[in-house]
Amino acid sequence: MHLKSLDGSIRAFHSFMEGTHLDINKVLVGISGSIGAVEIQNYLTALRSTWGASVHVIMTESAASMLQSSTVNYFIDGNVFLKSTDSTDQFKIPHIHLTAWADLMVIIPASANIVGKVANGIADDLLSTAAMAAKCPVVFCPNMNEHMLNRPAMQRNLRRLKEDGYLIVEPGGEDAIQLSTGQRVQGAMPSYSQFIPRLEEILRGQGLYV
Repeated sequence: MHLKSLDGSIRAFHSFMEGTHLDINKVLVGISGSIGAVEIQNYLTALRSTWGASVHVIMTESAASMLQSSTVNYFIDGNVFLKSTDSTDQFKIPHIHLTAWADLMVIIPASANIVGKVANGIADDLLSTAAMAAKCPVVFCPNMNEHMLNRPAMQRNLRRLKEDGYLIVEPGGEDAIQLSTGQRVQGAMPSYSQFIPRLEEILRGQGLYV
């Protein structure tokens, strides 16, 4: 893509975000390879029970090594996509058609790897490609060790995402517990009970949600 076209796409993305209130009926969820993936059913249930949203899911290879796609499929009304070659009649080219279908894309948990990929323009799997192809708002929910979160490279990548128009549910808070230790840590994503309120707060802050 030429720089002129890229600048136009970014301006269009910001224009969309500044001028539109979302009816969040269709959500594309990206699951990356963070330990938080093993609790994803609670977050998917929260999306569906609170918003009544229809949900499709993209899983990375590392996420699928932690959690079977068939288990994820049980908690959604749509499909689980693992590879760029996965397709259905409705979504023949997943990274294009899924993101065109979605009102909102949420990457939860967002590992350091997926944050780094998208922040640096790397699209080498279905999730990173979809995040970069999306015209709808894309929200990252980082979940990682707090020492990793505080590394200069990670903070730089999060700033780049924000500069490029992506939204971030900031990790940490009283309800953020690291699964591997059971301790409250700065880098953990919010609990499923606080996920929707935090997500709505982010969207309202952008004028996207009433």
